[in-house]
Amino acid sequence: MEIINEKDRKKLILESQKYGGISLRRQKLRVHKNGAKFPISKAYIDDELLDPEISYTLILIPEVKIADQTIVSLTFFKRRSGPLIYYYYPENSLNATEKASIMDIMVQVSNEKYFIHQSSNLSSLNYYFEIHSDWARGKKEMLMISVILNTKITKSIEDIILSICIDFETDLTSIKDIYKALYDKDLDSFSDEEQSDIEKISRILRTKIKELLKKIRKLDSQKFTKVIFRGSMEIEKKLDLTEIAQGIQDAEFNPEKFPGLIMKIEKPNATILMFSDGKLMITDLENPSKVDQVVDIIMEKLKNIGIIIPKPEITIEST
Repeated sequence: MEIINEKDRKKLILESQKYGGISLRRQKLRVHKNGAKFPISKAYIDDELLDPEISYTLILIPEVKIADQTIVSLTFFKRRSGPLIYYYYPENSLNATEKASIMDIMVQVSNEKYFIHQSSNLSSLNYYFEIHSDWARGKKEMLMISVILNTKITKSIEDIILSICIDFETDLTSIKDIYKALYDKDLDSFSDEEQSDIEKISRILRTKIKELLKKIRKLDSQKFTKVIFRGSMEIEKKLDLTEIAQGIQDAEFNPEKFPGLIMKIEKPNATILMFSDGKLMITDLENPSKVDQVVDIIMEKLKNIGIIIPKPEITIEST
């Protein structure tokens, strides 16, 4: 048996993803020195046909679990005891195994701030971020949002949920002493005045998590259930969504309900989702050949209010 080097391993992961393979980058395959046995279906491989003189590459592709409902969880790294789920919503929607999986994700080494974790036990989009804390070592708390979806994760969904998570992070960092909410399980360690403060801020944070779920559910129910084709483009330019909504007719921006601007056009009929980080999504477009026409309309509308951008590359994603 040959051990694959790290460079080739990463290349193999990327290649397998192109063809529907699932990357388990943070999981290790442990093999006993005297060999290993894997429960493998005859539908996938007939071990009698394996030639012992040939080196094979084993790629594990588990059946990815699709959740029964969309769930949002906030985990943080607690001093001494390690990762702990602060709160998840809907309440009582995760079993003990799923909770353990989320906490395990947080302790696995990663250079990625935003990534997908997929397995037969849990499938989630995860976003790491930090908040200032006067009570933590290093004056910061490490947090992770996990979004467990009841639908298949696509590149378009990834992009939009990333924008939602970034807005959530920005919102939390603007709340004074938000870190105190993380200590609501340790009230006995604080004075009566501090306990009252912790409980108050904890209620605020839990409300923010519930609001986060509402935004994601709105995305699921209104934008991705009846779409036939979806075009996406990234203009790499920060957008002032309030300014755009004020200047363009049929454009709506209400960040309390959804972090993106929603704009409808006719001929061809389409809905545009526009985000401040420069990502634009074209939805409800039945004919993909009309994407270029829709993009031209968007750019013309932006140009009319003084926002000029070069025509971006466009990718089409079928659903």
